[in-house]
Amino acid sequence: MTEHDDSSPSHHPVIGIDLGTTTCTMSVWDGHQPVVLPGPLPSVVTQNPAGQIVVGRPPDDDSQPVIAGIKRDLGSEERLRLRGRQYRPPEICAFLLIELKRRAEAYVGGPVHDAVITVSGSAGEPQRRAIREAAGLAQLNLRRLLDDPVAAAVALGEDDRERIYAIYDLGGGTFDTAIVRIGPDGVAVLGAAGDPQLGGDDFDEHIVGYALRQIRERHHVDLSRDEHVRARIRREAERRKRELSTAETTVLELPLLTATVSATVPLSRRAFEAMIEPDVTTSLGLLTAALAAARAEHGIGRRGVDQVVLAGVATRIPAVRARLAGYFGLGPGDIRADLDPGELNARGAGLIAREFEPAMTFEGARPGLLGANLRLRAEMADPSPAPPAVDGGPPDLLPGVPAETPADFRAVADAAHRVLGAAMDGARPGLRAAYLSFVAAIQAAAPDPRLAELGEALRAEYGHLDGLV
Repeated sequence: MTEHDDSSPSHHPVIGIDLGTTTCTMSVWDGHQPVVLPGPLPSVVTQNPAGQIVVGRPPDDDSQPVIAGIKRDLGSEERLRLRGRQYRPPEICAFLLIELKRRAEAYVGGPVHDAVITVSGSAGEPQRRAIREAAGLAQLNLRRLLDDPVAAAVALGEDDRERIYAIYDLGGGTFDTAIVRIGPDGVAVLGAAGDPQLGGDDFDEHIVGYALRQIRERHHVDLSRDEHVRARIRREAERRKRELSTAETTVLELPLLTATVSATVPLSRRAFEAMIEPDVTTSLGLLTAALAAARAEHGIGRRGVDQVVLAGVATRIPAVRARLAGYFGLGPGDIRADLDPGELNARGAGLIAREFEPAMTFEGARPGLLGANLRLRAEMADPSPAPPAVDGGPPDLLPGVPAETPADFRAVADAAHRVLGAAMDGARPGLRAAYLSFVAAIQAAAPDPRLAELGEALRAEYGHLDGLV
């Protein structure tokens, strides 16, 4: 880790990750408080024209395949297609975690091997198992899976007196609510409920359906089964949805949906609120269930709630806040608005992460895990510049990585060199296994000529190690 003087923050290299359906956010402890890393990562995985995996950036055009909202697919047996091959949901999630790990290392100025990751409170064991697998594929030691409402409550901090909060966490793809007690002794969950398939993405789909109906009425064509058209409208819907948080009206601009159809679809905030009203009502029904559990077990009812705390990006919608205030009979000041709802869970995860000692390396021991990690990293495009590192961060590459290594794979070569270098200090069988796993990953990814070139460069650099036992 980068050395700091006494006046500089010393970042704890165990990161807190809010693994969201729409965006992923991270925080690290700087010695005084959790710091949210700049630039949340969109939860999007696509490929560029060269066939490389691109993480966190929407496709340049509608012809490129894209996978978004993978959080909702975790725990399922669905197969998702990119690069001419099929991926399981944990592998797609691993691409996100690999990129998050890279950004965290650039920020703290040293290696990061450990993380606390949030999960929907209503997620079952299959979803939790999938996140654990994704963390392993990303070479992250998963120190704790933290339920979203607990993360939000932890972010509020301890109080000198006991308070009761209603956590209302409406994210891009999941909804969680909990009644929690926070006081000098920490956080206690009194009642909880949620729906892993309810969130802002559903609001986007309502707008998509509305736009398609308008297009059918005006242009006499049904485009609802055209996935490329739906994807274009969905991206525009997401942008206009955000706009309606501050404006009364907006317009979806949809040029050249087909060779003969271009459309502009006006949308008012009132119409949008009518679309999402059933979903908001469903969320309030789940809040009622959480309150019922708190009343049955602890005698805490609706009148016992001191404040409502908003978490999740979809809680920025004015209608959601208004419905919550009306539900509790509270004034505007009784709904916490001083903390960014999009950062709350990441802050809580960062606070929990500081309780864990950082490991010296990834501790996973499943056979083939390293090879799988290196294969996924080799398939990824050269990353865009990361947020600036503290004190300049680590050197770009460790000595020994071949200078002729292709630019797209320098990060992969660096990772291999780090693993090999660490293994030299320990057991020789670990060194040999690491080297052979990496070569196997390179060969499996052929026929990309850059991978072949990288493999030859590494073989020339490290080939003499093949005979080690």
